[in-house]
Amino acid sequence: MSSNTKGKSKVVSVGVAEIPYKFSQSEVRGFTFELFNNKRNDMTRLINVFDNSMIEFRHFTQPREWFYHSHSFVEKNEEYVRNACKLSISAINNCIESIKAKYSDFDHIIFVSSTGIATPSIDANILNELKLNTHLKRSPIWGLGCVGGAVGLTRALEYTTAFPRSAVLLIALEICSLSILRDDFSKSNIIAMALFSDGAAATLVAGKEHRLFNLMGVNLIDSLTTTYYDSLDVMGWEIVDAGFKAIFSKDIPMIVRRYVQENISELLERNHLTNNDIKHYIFHPGGTKVIKSYEEALGLPEGALSYSRKVLSEHGNMSSPTVLYVLKEFLEEGKFNEGDYGLISALGPGFSSEIILFQAQ
Repeated sequence: MSSNTKGKSKVVSVGVAEIPYKFSQSEVRGFTFELFNNKRNDMTRLINVFDNSMIEFRHFTQPREWFYHSHSFVEKNEEYVRNACKLSISAINNCIESIKAKYSDFDHIIFVSSTGIATPSIDANILNELKLNTHLKRSPIWGLGCVGGAVGLTRALEYTTAFPRSAVLLIALEICSLSILRDDFSKSNIIAMALFSDGAAATLVAGKEHRLFNLMGVNLIDSLTTTYYDSLDVMGWEIVDAGFKAIFSKDIPMIVRRYVQENISELLERNHLTNNDIKHYIFHPGGTKVIKSYEEALGLPEGALSYSRKVLSEHGNMSSPTVLYVLKEFLEEGKFNEGDYGLISALGPGFSSEIILFQAQ
């Protein structure tokens, strides 16, 4: 590590899962219109949310035919457990194999998810399936929604700072398509059908004294967590008989414009940096309005959020793993100089934000 590069922990690899079914946004648009056209008089106007989404493709764990039928919460959760393990292992192997690492290289799994329920948790299922070390530490985290991937990185940073010889495997897994409600004709459900998709990402974070720390990657330096008062109803789940129903407020872009710059400034100031020092932005692309709000609030130049736009276009909003997909694009593209500073950021239920300062190496 050069003298101008610092960091307590390092992201050395990000892997993503192979999702069984890929749909064009126009195909999902037509399917949604077919389902709901006779249920709402304003469907012709509402369907335009698909056209304004910047999304070209989405990935689901189920074929199109599955969505034509109603499914119980029990049935959906069984599908969650079955697919969560499979997709997580796909992402883990992609992450491990890309740097020729081994399962024995990490001693802690942080598993992040909000789209299903499992006890024992999915990480226990993964441990059994892959025959991982029986003494592996496990930290399942539930309920963080879209901010989960970034929060998971912070927890991995904290753990590997305390235990610099350790490495953490962070898994963020969401099967958002299970929240599509066949018999819910509300505007929020239609927006969910236009935006969310399924995804899984696995990320290896190594402490400074771990052998993987010498690999290329991004050094995690510091993070800032913020939960905003009186905003519990901005984002989350409503529990209904058929499962989880998405809640998201039109106020999210306003919250970005009002608070994000202030939060970023606080993180930078305590690390003796300014906005001018930041060269890269790895932001969770919640949607077109959220991306534009980031650009306006931070005065970002054109192309600053190109990785976020690319992931949104090719995958849609996968909730917690999405920001890790953006990080993977950044690492694979490699258009950075050693020592460049950057920020990782995501927003989620609470309503809350997570911002991480990193330095490229």
